[in-house]
Amino acid sequence: MVFSDKISKAKNFIYKLFDIAVSEEISIIEEAEEKNLLPDVYLERFTLYAIQDKGFLKDRENEFKSLELAYENWKIVNSPLLVVNNPGEGGTSLLHASTYIYPAAKILETNKSIDSYEKLIKLLTHFFKIEETISTLNDLGKQIETFEENHVVILENIERLFIRKINGFNLLEDFLLFLHATKDKIYWIVSINKYSFYYLNSVKYFSSHFPSIVHLNPISNALLKEEIIMRNNGYSMVFLKPTNLLKKTEKQFKKVTPTERQKILEKIFFKKLFDFSKGNMSKAILYARESAFKVKEKTVYIKPFEEKQIEGLSLADLFILEAIFQHRSLTIDELNIVLRNSSRQSRLTIEKLLEKNLIRPTKNTENKLDYRINLMYVDVLKQQLRERLNRNFR
Repeated sequence: MVFSDKISKAKNFIYKLFDIAVSEEISIIEEAEEKNLLPDVYLERFTLYAIQDKGFLKDRENEFKSLELAYENWKIVNSPLLVVNNPGEGGTSLLHASTYIYPAAKILETNKSIDSYEKLIKLLTHFFKIEETISTLNDLGKQIETFEENHVVILENIERLFIRKINGFNLLEDFLLFLHATKDKIYWIVSINKYSFYYLNSVKYFSSHFPSIVHLNPISNALLKEEIIMRNNGYSMVFLKPTNLLKKTEKQFKKVTPTERQKILEKIFFKKLFDFSKGNMSKAILYARESAFKVKEKTVYIKPFEEKQIEGLSLADLFILEAIFQHRSLTIDELNIVLRNSSRQSRLTIEKLLEKNLIRPTKNTENKLDYRINLMYVDVLKQQLRERLNRNFR
């Protein structure tokens, strides 16, 4: 009897710890075991995807006005436009949705590295449907001069045109010359990763090529919350205590009803989500997904995700992470070129970073694995680059 009383007290303590009513017959041990086994039907709600229609893209009115103004300016002075954005901020969605301004715009995506003139010319001649054999960008520019109509071209991820090595900027610089040579016939709208922009400005004064530059603003907290609530539509949301709760809040809990406690915990959860995402919609969605502790029938139990401390990173690890930041994504072969590593060195470091969940693999259009920074750790890794490699960026 004494033993069973101890079990009962321990059980009640655990329920109290997570702010779950004893009447809700839930096994905390079972929850912990199932945290990483959430139903696919629920996880699918947190898939990241680009929005194509302006009507579904909210809180970007100022950016759309800037795009409209830049287009009007091009008609007068033929200035190309640069859009600078962090991964996950919605740069692709903005550009795709902006085609209401120029319905005939063509989108040229560069998800894979373009590391030779041959690849670039082949890509552009196919893109512009030029059947003649073209061997240089200069010849291609002359061909474009004969176009009867003007074109609008959206080029995403221009950082894929350089690789950080000796003479690795030549292709990018020659493309910029090609861009200037054709800007009276083509309105070029180019996007770049924010860290790549910082790096290329430091070494090549990259921004001087673009009189018009649009930086994406943070999404409002109200819209972030609306998005998370929408993705949980149909589920009752039960908020659990975060790992570290202020003593002041613990005392407050003793004086309020369970319903009032839920309101407090909801406020705490969204405050943490706002602080983590900093107006980045993709990061907010991923934070909410990682905070889903358990799904039972039509109830989701939410425990705020706690960002872990990143320890044990060597300078070699940081140099690889920085290289990935600079290029948006890199394959093992590209890492070897940038850092002059052996394939074994790069693979060992990549495996280490994968185990720490700091990077994630994706398949590019050539069906090769490339690696990019895990959005959940972008800010903490940037902080390490600032502190340990003395990188001066915002």
